[in-house]
Amino acid sequence: MKCKWGIVIVFLILVGCSDEKILEKTGFVRSIAYDAANDNKNGNSIRLTISLPRANEKETLIYSTEARSSREARMIFDRQNNRKIVNGQVRQVLFGDKFAKKGIWKHIDALVRDPSFGNRVHVVVVEGEANKLLTKKYPQGQTVGEYIDDLIRTEAKVNDIPYTNLYSFVRDIQDDGTDPVASLIKENKTSIIINGVALFRDDQYVAKVQPEDKMYFALLHEDIGAGNIYMNLSEIDPNKHEDAALLYVSSDRKIRILSSPDTLLNRNKLKVAIDLNIIGSLLEYSGELNMKKEEDQKKLEALMVRLVEKKSLELLSIMQKNRVDSIGIGQYARNLISFTEWLKLPRREIISNAEITVHAHVKIKDFGRLLQ
Repeated sequence: MKCKWGIVIVFLILVGCSDEKILEKTGFVRSIAYDAANDNKNGNSIRLTISLPRANEKETLIYSTEARSSREARMIFDRQNNRKIVNGQVRQVLFGDKFAKKGIWKHIDALVRDPSFGNRVHVVVVEGEANKLLTKKYPQGQTVGEYIDDLIRTEAKVNDIPYTNLYSFVRDIQDDGTDPVASLIKENKTSIIINGVALFRDDQYVAKVQPEDKMYFALLHEDIGAGNIYMNLSEIDPNKHEDAALLYVSSDRKIRILSSPDTLLNRNKLKVAIDLNIIGSLLEYSGELNMKKEEDQKKLEALMVRLVEKKSLELLSIMQKNRVDSIGIGQYARNLISFTEWLKLPRREIISNAEITVHAHVKIKDFGRLLQ
């Protein structure tokens, strides 16, 4: 009996040793980029690119290949270097915009099934080819992966873009009451820039929120704890040249379904109201109003209300035109009826044809030194 237990213990030790990873012989992937293959006649091949930081953390090794799947690509990478490639340090997965328009679920699903991937990996869409972005060098002194990671975290911290990671992206794909979104980036001459928000219909990238409208989308998308917003008030009256900037913006969003359950079941036009309550500090104002006068302060708040409602309706129009529900109206509509009945309905048509109104309330809590 002692002999048998000895054999078992030795066996367990050997099994444990087989999973040993020596740091110097391990390549930690920082970024993964997906693009359509250059010669892709059958539409099944992909170009997969990975970046592995060197020991000095200022240089990266880049591997790129065309394959039928990410697993096949990984096998090719293993034959090209003397390190064991592992995924435990992946910070972002990048999808070229043309590739993302075809659908990315099978690649996202493969990542989720791999236990070495963390749920906090950023999901990012690149305007252009994602692999070219990884191969560039920028003067900031960071690797591309680190730079993108810092950029997204900084922007998301001030609610300028939704914080989209692998967990939230998969959650929203599988939720029949909303659609996922992702940060949209592009390369310019000297750096990488956030260039809007990518809107998905299921797993396909179908529409874009322009960079100047990111904060208005954020107001519709979720409650905001702290953010900044620039308002071009000339959009309300082109004859006037006015603009304002709010700091420390906080807001709460409420979506109200005004229709009865019978409206949904009979597939009549759904009526939806969105309430936006916004509070912020006025940092800057350029215009004819005198901020020392309370009546002019009220006029400025009224102008801001009109602009927020105008921009919100424009964004909602883009979503409805592309049949996407990026702000989760469907989550509220399905609560009116049973889940079984909800699944039988043409949900995208109901949301895209809905009559949506936006009611904003803006409160400037202080005017800073403008009163001095």
